[in-house]
Amino acid sequence: MAVDSGTTTFVTGAGGFIGAELIRELTSRGHRVAGLADSIDAATRLRQIGATAVMGDLLVPGRWQDEIAADWVFHLASPSLPAPAGRRPRGASVASARLLMDAHLLDALAAGATRRIVYVADARCFGRSGPQPIAEDDEMSGPPRCPTTALDRLDGYIVSGLPIVTALPAWVYGNGSWFRERVMAPILGGRRVVQFGNVNPWISPIHVRDTARALVHLAERGAVGGRYFVVNSDPIRMSEFATTFARLANRPLRVWRLPAVASRFPGVASHVPGDDAVFSNIRLRGTGFRFLYPTIEQGLEQVVGALYE
Repeated sequence: MAVDSGTTTFVTGAGGFIGAELIRELTSRGHRVAGLADSIDAATRLRQIGATAVMGDLLVPGRWQDEIAADWVFHLASPSLPAPAGRRPRGASVASARLLMDAHLLDALAAGATRRIVYVADARCFGRSGPQPIAEDDEMSGPPRCPTTALDRLDGYIVSGLPIVTALPAWVYGNGSWFRERVMAPILGGRRVVQFGNVNPWISPIHVRDTARALVHLAERGAVGGRYFVVNSDPIRMSEFATTFARLANRPLRVWRLPAVASRFPGVASHVPGDDAVFSNIRLRGTGFRFLYPTIEQGLEQVVGALYE
């Protein structure tokens, strides 16, 4: 798909870890970017990174639906639901909220002239991999909180003519989000990194910058109706995040190992895999995508180097 520097783009989840990096990538290419913001603080952050803020909430229909017309739309937002203290939102609630968010966005786009919609979901919803990497056409068997029904429902929108490409990142790392909180901050602060049980599964990582680049690449070259895992070629052991970062930052690594059952606490499980979760990127590479940081070593060298720039 040919694009020019005046391409207009709308981003949901724009203030998140991946969303903010995506906006930087798009604006660096000359795109005019608008992002959905649900608060004044979120709108301020979007303007600081070069986007126009559109006030609204995907869970609530509103005037924001009249302001989303764009050449490209990137749908990164996921539900953030309240729950009783000490508990996670129920999986059914999360899935229902995602369906509602999708409907409010995609129905509003149905009558427009959007050239490409990149729908972003979590590769880990495909569940554990077993001896072979998971491919995009395999059956999803992830936990109840994963919006598998939402992914299945995309087929109807595609048949109706919406140009949707689905991108599926897995373990996205960089200076932010879970990686900053659970790896960088404790190591740089001289504290212990929390690990759970004796499980050290194989996982598929990808640097946040490569994630953003891959999303733009899929808007340009992804096939409508196609699903693409957005991961590096080489899987790593989960513990390699901490050991490699500590070595490159020249800091000691101290570990606090908790029982595996502690990983079930709210806010923890989404960052603690219990089984191997390795995904194939053959389809993504087949579109011509090339990684800036194809290995965890190269990616974490960038993360550490940026700390001292």
